[in-house]
Amino acid sequence: ILAAILTGKFVFPPGEGLQLFGGIISLVTCPVLVVLMACLHAATPPSRQANSLAGLALTSLFAVTVSINRFAQLGVVRQSAALGEVEAIQWFLAYGERSILFAMEILGWGWFLGLAMLVAAPLFAQRGYQGWLRWLMVLYGVFGLVSAVGQLLASPLIMIGFLAWGVVLYGVTALLAVHFWRAGTHRRGRRREIV
Repeated sequence: ILAAILTGKFVFPPGEGLQLFGGIISLVTCPVLVVLMACLHAATPPSRQANSLAGLALTSLFAVTVSINRFAQLGVVRQSAALGEVEAIQWFLAYGERSILFAMEILGWGWFLGLAMLVAAPLFAQRGYQGWLRWLMVLYGVFGLVSAVGQLLASPLIMIGFLAWGVVLYGVTALLAVHFWRAGTHRRGRRREIV
């Protein structure tokens, strides 16, 4: 989707192939983000685990909401549309007018994951790569919540969410990978010193 946006070939609603690809990627991304937040919680000192636990709980709500949504889209909705039974599923088309599934998508990516990022952001220092990680999480949270409010108000503000999960999330996950890699390297170095 990001490649389509950057090359100017993105159309809304996206084509069927792009929707299928996005659905599969979402189903894979959901458990990955839960595992990342679980690792963050496990690595957080007990005195700060309220934030990491809240982030994990909210990420779990995101994953459940988006996974149910995408599974229904890839299964029942896609199969019904292929059979021409569009009238019965009108409110469940991914990008249909007043789509229930699109609202669920925004609830997951915007509201739940936005809140998760905001509560987890203070776990990181304000300098270095952690500072970037902290502010990217805040940026994701703000964009996600604005998008969710845009959904409630039927406002074009909803589109800002695509920047959050289409661009900012890549930065967050990359910096989380750096964070865990550095933590692992630091621990291995300390073990060598002890032994």
